[in-house]
Amino acid sequence: MKKITSLFLAIFLISSSFITSFADERPSILGESAIVMDHDTGKIVYGKNIHKKMYPASTTKIMTALLALENCDLSEVVTIDYDLGYIDGSSIYIKQGESFTIETLLRSLLIKSANDAAVVLANHISGSTEEFAKLMNKRAEELGAKNTHFNNPNGLPDENHYTSSYDLALIARECMNYDKFKEIVKSRYIKIAATPQYPYDRVFKSTNKFLWGVRGGNTIEYKGSIVDIKYDLIDGIKTGYTNVARKCLVSSGQKDDLRLISVVLKSEGNEVYKDSRTIIDYGFDNYTKYNIINKDAELGSKKILFTKEKILKYKAEKDFNIVIKKDENIDNIKTKIILKEPLEIPIKKGDNVGKIQVLRDNKVISSINLIASEDVNSIFFDVDINKVLRILWFVIKGILLIVAVIFSIMLFIRYINKRK
Repeated sequence: MKKITSLFLAIFLISSSFITSFADERPSILGESAIVMDHDTGKIVYGKNIHKKMYPASTTKIMTALLALENCDLSEVVTIDYDLGYIDGSSIYIKQGESFTIETLLRSLLIKSANDAAVVLANHISGSTEEFAKLMNKRAEELGAKNTHFNNPNGLPDENHYTSSYDLALIARECMNYDKFKEIVKSRYIKIAATPQYPYDRVFKSTNKFLWGVRGGNTIEYKGSIVDIKYDLIDGIKTGYTNVARKCLVSSGQKDDLRLISVVLKSEGNEVYKDSRTIIDYGFDNYTKYNIINKDAELGSKKILFTKEKILKYKAEKDFNIVIKKDENIDNIKTKIILKEPLEIPIKKGDNVGKIQVLRDNKVISSINLIASEDVNSIFFDVDINKVLRILWFVIKGILLIVAVIFSIMLFIRYINKRK
């Protein structure tokens, strides 16, 4: 009996260990809210309180940068012909009368995290920070943000200025579509040339230790070892800190063909870097990108009568990828091609000729346009074949109708004649 009891106890302990190990697969972090999102598809591969309203601090400036990229010419020169007054926090110390290009202001905003540069950009784009906040909120809503309300362009404390890790990831994801943004957020420092009002160069190091933090106070305990914060996998994006928001960090990293965006809000000290590395590594270690549709691959063809080419070749308008767990089965993902009926000839290369549906467990998860790979021309001097056939069919039906009427009249006359 004792042996049986011991056996069951051993099985229970092994099972408990397995269950605990499986449950602990998703990492635990200090940050109060966090997310990891795939840049290309928007797939969420890690989340913790992703829709909770949080104070974003200077990660707000990601939205300010997006609006500058969307509304300004980067070579445009802005002259600050007004007194900015006192602006709390990080600054490049802009003085009245100075002139900067939009790009310099953008670099100051994202590298130095300059609150004064944010105000200048807001005033330039919208005329005031109040009007700019309205533009920020409108754009956030367009991107799909659900729990965001901005009251200023720099993230300085305001109880009505909040967002969520999910919403911030959406905004950062949009920004990372801009090559200039990607270039700036991976820069380790900014140098601003002297001006008449400020007669020496201003040089500032990036606030993001992921780009340069080595040795001394720039280390973290990670997976049982002391490692530098600098992490070559990370190429941006933006830090943030206030007494209320605590440490915030939005990061981006790429491994092979997978780019992930992470957001950590309300962490502490260098733990924000440990949190960020922990969850973004989790994403890279456990997920992969799988190509379902390749826009360069010919997907099929269809014979077209009365055309010079005799055949229509078609392909997808764009790639379609999914991000899945590395051990996940994709046999339940299928595609279905639906061509337009009727196809109007002539067809030019790139014309929409139908769609290809992507189905998972027989449910449509995406629909992508099909486009012609080559021109398809009518043999009737570029007249639409289908129109010709429709007219021909109409004429034939008309003739048949006339014949039927004549035949009916003849039968009627014959019938009358027989009765006489």
